[in-house]
Amino acid sequence: MREIAITAVGADRPGIVAAITGALLDVGGNLEDARAALLRGSFAIMLVVAVPDDVTEESVRNALEPVARELGLGLWTGPADPAENRAEGEQCVISVYGADRPGIVNAFSALLSDRGANIIDLSSRLVGDPPLYVLGIAATLPDRMDPEALRVELAKLAEGTGVECSLSLDADEII
Repeated sequence: MREIAITAVGADRPGIVAAITGALLDVGGNLEDARAALLRGSFAIMLVVAVPDDVTEESVRNALEPVARELGLGLWTGPADPAENRAEGEQCVISVYGADRPGIVNAFSALLSDRGANIIDLSSRLVGDPPLYVLGIAATLPDRMDPEALRVELAKLAEGTGVECSLSLDADEII
């Protein structure tokens, strides 16, 4: 079996997931990983599908293109290396919340990037009235990183950014 990565993005409407997964079934595909989200009317789905060795990336794309065209979706396909991007290292969840302002995601993602941490999942949204900005990040930490030192750095950043922040190493909380 080979793995193919797929991303489709477009205006939301019923039937997107069914149509895409149906086309993948037609080429012998089996979903291994999937993530989908709706953001203010735009729908995005990312998939990793295992296909038989004789099914090429081109044949997967050819099966998906008519579906994408009919549904008005942008489509991307590419090889997925099963050994690549596996969550290695200690995992953590970082929760950030506070008044909305530009630069929150950039500040926290830059700090993590500068320390060699890899973001494996991220979501943010405004909730409540008055609105509260909520950011959740799941990340893997490099072997050399001390989680307590990271917690201190995150707290300093949160204070300077005017938000609250917590870091959890509890595997049950990993997204």
